[in-house]
Amino acid sequence: MEIEFASDREFENEEEENKLGEPYRAKLEKIAAQLELKGHVTIKLGGDEESQTLNREYRQKDYPTDVLSFPFDQELPEGGYYLGDIFISLPTAEKQAAENSIPLEQELLTLMVHGLLHLGGYDHETDQGDMMALQEKLLAK
Repeated sequence: MEIEFASDREFENEEEENKLGEPYRAKLEKIAAQLELKGHVTIKLGGDEESQTLNREYRQKDYPTDVLSFPFDQELPEGGYYLGDIFISLPTAEKQAAENSIPLEQELLTLMVHGLLHLGGYDHETDQGDMMALQEKLLAK
């Protein structure tokens, strides 16, 4: 699995921007392997305004949300496979971390794993709790 990280923050170059995800990369790659997910994923950290716009456009829910997943499941013309994108609202993640008295890094990892599960075809809104149980199991390892 190839994971690219992006953010609204200004960085000097793409290498600096990709360092944003370094604390999470190894854990996410391990989880992706356990889920047998392959391909390229982009994880973007953005703001509540963008989150609300995306949530309204793609889910018809007019409020910011913590994480959104956009599966592509496509072969790339230049070779390889694009699994999809994950968008995380950093302000919402910060708020949730504070409300739950956990480090922001832990909340971000939880949201990234949540997004990966959606890209893998899981849906907690329809699966009787299977996705959330798997998420907890993956994060406990």
